[in-house]
Amino acid sequence: MENLEKRHSILKLGSNKADILSAINQHAPISRTRLAELFDLSFTAVTHIVNEFIEIGVIKEIGDGHDLKPRGRRASFLQLNEDYGYIIGLEVTDVRVKSALADFAGNIKAVKRIVFENHSKDYLISTIIESIESLVDENNIGWERIKGIGIGMHGLVDYENGISLTFPSSEEWENVPLKSIIEERFNIPAKLDARLYVATLAELIYGEGRYNPDFVYFNSGPGNGFNIGLVFSGQILRGKDGFAGQFGHLVLDPRGPRCFCGSRGCLVTLASPLAIEKKAIEAINEGINTSLTSVYREKGTILFKDIADSALKGDKLSINLIEEAGRYLGLGFSYVINLFAPPLVVLAGTLNSAGSMLLDTIKREIALHSVPQVYQGIEIKFSSLEEDVAARGAVVLIIREHLKKIAEAS
Repeated sequence: MENLEKRHSILKLGSNKADILSAINQHAPISRTRLAELFDLSFTAVTHIVNEFIEIGVIKEIGDGHDLKPRGRRASFLQLNEDYGYIIGLEVTDVRVKSALADFAGNIKAVKRIVFENHSKDYLISTIIESIESLVDENNIGWERIKGIGIGMHGLVDYENGISLTFPSSEEWENVPLKSIIEERFNIPAKLDARLYVATLAELIYGEGRYNPDFVYFNSGPGNGFNIGLVFSGQILRGKDGFAGQFGHLVLDPRGPRCFCGSRGCLVTLASPLAIEKKAIEAINEGINTSLTSVYREKGTILFKDIADSALKGDKLSINLIEEAGRYLGLGFSYVINLFAPPLVVLAGTLNSAGSMLLDTIKREIALHSVPQVYQGIEIKFSSLEEDVAARGAVVLIIREHLKKIAEAS
């Protein structure tokens, strides 16, 4: 049931009809009465709009509940109709592609992951296509039921034209028209955006953003993914050309490791999951005593989850690596807090597996470097959403595109 005691944050689409659909998407289950309050419309006007969308099958009623109003009016609740169609959402990182099949209400029905074997342009494109084909075939969904394909892409993206500008792990990848490639291959509408944007969008629609219109969202990894989404007044700040949020390229050590951007000592080279994994392997090769050695011998590699698990069991190297990363992250976040004073910072992604060990270190470092009056009262917490958040955000790209078109056509 909707929580009427909390302030609803609405990610608007531009018209009353579209915004009502957006609110239903973001705050389902929600009543007509609450929609009327949110948009300062009469109950009759909202009912007329809602009934129109029920008739075409895009939203549905889900029984009734108590509307918590003084008159105690019984009210049916609304949500998007999950049977309206299916959507594919992709999250492409520098290490793998994750494809998710979702219903029209945004519920994930199936997920497929393919780890990249190399980063050649042709291989990356063919693997992305394979992930879509196999996901649909393995779940026996007719292609005619797919409403669209959303893609959250690693690197810089020209979201208006559907072009993937860079893929930092691939020297061949430059200005790839991925949206048109996917549309031509499947004859299905596609939408391309940055991985950070779609992950922030999912947090805004399904997570902390439902009731917090102002927050900073940080998503770590896997690999080199390491940026922040800035949300103010319920809208995601894109900046020039959509490039806002390059948190991973704050230079914290000018004499540090060379970054793929060309600079030195960027935060991503010091505290990203990939950077921490590299440091662990270097320590093992140097003969430092650690329980990670047996893991490395068995698997031939080290993942951040291995480091987090070892740290929680008391491995000294693992603890040192996580606390070092936490100090760098805390310093970086102190800059963000001093600049923007967000009431909430949400942490998501690979690094969250380190739990309170990482979070406590981050908080201590922020306290050391932030203006006390600015930092006071700011909440820093882990996201409650699952690891498929970016793929789910890519699904939302398509849902919102359809909702806008439906509203415009009605």
